[in-house]
Amino acid sequence: MVLLTSSTVSAIVSMGVIALFTVLLFFSGYVLQQQSVRSIQSALRPPTDPAPVKGHGAAFQRPAQKRALSGLDLRLGVDQEILQGSQDRHSSFSSKGNYAYLQLLSSPDPSAICSAILFFKQLATNGTVIQDRLFMYPQQWDRMSAKKLGKTASVALSILRTASIKYGIWLLPIDMTAATSQGYESTDTKLLRLGQIQFMQYDSVLYVQTPGIILDTERLDEVLLSRPLPLKHDKNRPESYNNEAWIPMPLRAERDNRLPPVYLITVNNVGGGHIEARTHIPNVALPGFGSLITPPWGYKPGDTGEAMQQPAYVYFENDRDGHVKWAGNPLFGTWRAQQYEVCEGLDLDDEIYHEQ
Repeated sequence: MVLLTSSTVSAIVSMGVIALFTVLLFFSGYVLQQQSVRSIQSALRPPTDPAPVKGHGAAFQRPAQKRALSGLDLRLGVDQEILQGSQDRHSSFSSKGNYAYLQLLSSPDPSAICSAILFFKQLATNGTVIQDRLFMYPQQWDRMSAKKLGKTASVALSILRTASIKYGIWLLPIDMTAATSQGYESTDTKLLRLGQIQFMQYDSVLYVQTPGIILDTERLDEVLLSRPLPLKHDKNRPESYNNEAWIPMPLRAERDNRLPPVYLITVNNVGGGHIEARTHIPNVALPGFGSLITPPWGYKPGDTGEAMQQPAYVYFENDRDGHVKWAGNPLFGTWRAQQYEVCEGLDLDDEIYHEQ
């Protein structure tokens, strides 16, 4: 039998208390250590990307140099009465494709600039269902003085910038240095070649020559909507390489200065850093389609028996002096009067521009 003295009992109790506190202290230290480790891991972990928001990201970006207002700006600032008809028709069309109309100029011709403004005004006020309206021009125009650019051309460009807000026009200034630095002149074909990468967001872009005049906006839309388009080459889709309505016409910027009066442009990323640009012209021999866009001889004044035979858009040609031909053009007077409405106060018969 072991007798415990009071001192022994005290020692045992003290050792138990010390052991208990030691265990608690160790456990507390372990918990604090794990919390510290988790805090450090959390601090070092890269942030999680937020969930994408519809309408943003690379697939939805506008061309980098577009200058007109964004969709939100348009809702806030553009004349709603002008765009309302287009928006109403667009709501039922948006699922059919993403297209744009294009006009471009490589020389600052005041008359042609005002004709482009008229073209975009007619599209906006007559309710086109094609989403975007694009105007492409050399970027150096923005840096040229009014004296070098020409007073009339400078004023016409100022009117165009104002019209871009009113009629929802995307302005595309293109850097032409790659061509001009090599001694090449600025031409429509070179402008398109350098600027066509801007069209990657679209299924197709339809270029129509300026000057000209729209006679029927809804039928002009049919150029893009009434027939299957070639779009991106696809061996499983015969219309992409054997299309009845659209004939392949390569862009030869190094050889040709002028574009066809009607040109369908499709630009796609085909992988590996390569871009595919496909260009076509309409089959003018195709009944009901080839005559939608014509020169003046395609318009028959006074022929009201069958309205569908009239063209939707008539483009004009220039004479040797660079003036729009008025002889044999029954639409010249109407076009000129409407030009003056969008470029009020300008002398559009003065074709002197880009003074040296």
